[in-house]
Amino acid sequence: MRTDEAGETGPLRGRPRSHETVDDLGLSAAEQPRPDRPDPAVAGGPERTATSRPVVGVLPTGDAISELALDSFVKQCPYLLWTGDARTAEVAVASLHSPDTGAVTRLRTHAGERSALVLVVGGEWRASLHQAIELGVRAVLPRAGFTWEAFTQTVRQVRAGHADLPPALQGRLMDQMQYTYREVLVPRGLTPGGLTEREAKVLRLVADGHELQDIGNQLGYSERTIKNVLYGVIKRHRLRNRSHAVSFAIRSGLI
Repeated sequence: MRTDEAGETGPLRGRPRSHETVDDLGLSAAEQPRPDRPDPAVAGGPERTATSRPVVGVLPTGDAISELALDSFVKQCPYLLWTGDARTAEVAVASLHSPDTGAVTRLRTHAGERSALVLVVGGEWRASLHQAIELGVRAVLPRAGFTWEAFTQTVRQVRAGHADLPPALQGRLMDQMQYTYREVLVPRGLTPGGLTEREAKVLRLVADGHELQDIGNQLGYSERTIKNVLYGVIKRHRLRNRSHAVSFAIRSGLI
């Protein structure tokens, strides 16, 4: 509790001032980049226009102090574009303590369908990593050692399609992926990209320019079977045509 300049008593209100510290995040507002102080992430680079800035919204977590700190920083940061409606944000941010899957799921309901999530986490990570990623989590920043500069850089990298997880979570994710591949995909004849071995072979040959009849001869199937294989891939993954299916296989690392 504190008394602000307007004489109100309660949690920190308005923008953090240079002498104020947001204890919940462990961050000093003095660390925040100012319009007249270049962001280290972009210093020396070309000036970014307003339209190139990530549109950022703050998600409600019930932690008013942390929400205010994030909201105030995003509003004043010259490299981010604030929105009061997180459903329209490209990147939605939140601060949580020891999040579980339920907490991440609740955050998702307040964000836009295509919003990427950036979480500042103060305690132990308890959520399923697979489910968190499915829900749109693209970066997790530990509260220990947190800086506003790192936060800004991470948000911008996430908007560009990158991800950022602490090493410990990366290791857990790799372990989970290995288990899923060994215990779930391999027994069903699937690859990590969601294709069967036969589908992958067909798409490789299509990518090499072979005609369907030639592909059937090489693999020991009829041309009709090859057509059905391609149709199954296109329909299951909601692709447009064979070229799109080949592109999908390339992105999945199968070609």
